[in-house]
Amino acid sequence: MLLYAITDRASLAQDYEKSSQKLINLSANWASQGVNLIQIREKSASYENLLPLTRKIVEAVRQGRGRTRILVNADLVISTPVALEAGADGVHIPGGFLPEELAKDIAEIHSQWAGRRHSANSPTLTGPTITVACHTAADVQAARNAGATLGLFAPVFEKALPGRSSLPGKGLDELAIACRVGRRHAVQPELPVLALGGVTLANAAQCVAAGAAGIAAIRLFLEEEANPDRDWRSLTGI
Repeated sequence: MLLYAITDRASLAQDYEKSSQKLINLSANWASQGVNLIQIREKSASYENLLPLTRKIVEAVRQGRGRTRILVNADLVISTPVALEAGADGVHIPGGFLPEELAKDIAEIHSQWAGRRHSANSPTLTGPTITVACHTAADVQAARNAGATLGLFAPVFEKALPGRSSLPGKGLDELAIACRVGRRHAVQPELPVLALGGVTLANAAQCVAAGAAGIAAIRLFLEEEANPDRDWRSLTGI
C-alpha cells in the first residue's frame, strides 16, 4: 500500500521561515516512517522561493537514505525545472486538462528530463515520476494513455472547503470503477490509483478494499505535528 503525503506549508505557521522549517522536519519524519511519496504543493510560489525549499526537503529526506520520492506541484512552467534543479523525483499535474493537453504536458516533462540527462552526461538519472489529479474514470484513462505514473482520484469522501460548502465525495463505488480502469488490460501500462479526499485512518482500509493502490492526503499526514511518534508504516499492513 502506497502512502502519499501532500504538503500545506501555510497551515503550519504564519511566518514563512517557521512554516518552511516545520515542513522540512515533517518531510524527513514522513520519509523515515514509511511514506512513499511527498508532494510539495506550493502552486503560488515563485521559482526563487520554491527552489530552495524543495532543495532543503530533498536533502532532509535523502539524509535518511530512504526511497521516498519527492514531487513538485506548482505552476507547470516552473515545476519541472525546480524538480530537476533540486534533485526531486518528478512532478504532480493538477486536474482540469483535456486529454490531448495532458499528453502534451507529460511528453514535455519527459523531454526536459531527458535533456537534463544529456546535458549532465548522467545515464543514471532516472525518468520522472508523474502523478495526475483525476476526478472521473475518464480522467484516469486519459492519465494512463498519456503515460502518467500514478493517478490521484478525488475526492473520495466529503471534502471540507474553508469558507465554502463542503464538496461531496464521489464515493467508494466510483473509486472502484476508477481503479478498474487503471488496471484493465490495455496496450498502456497499468496506472495505480490512489484515494484522495477525506481519507482518514478509519476509512483507509475501505479505499484499499475498493482497489486503491494506496492513499494520499493532506490533513491526515499534517496531523503528525500533534502526534510526532506515529509510525505510518503501520498502515501498510491494511
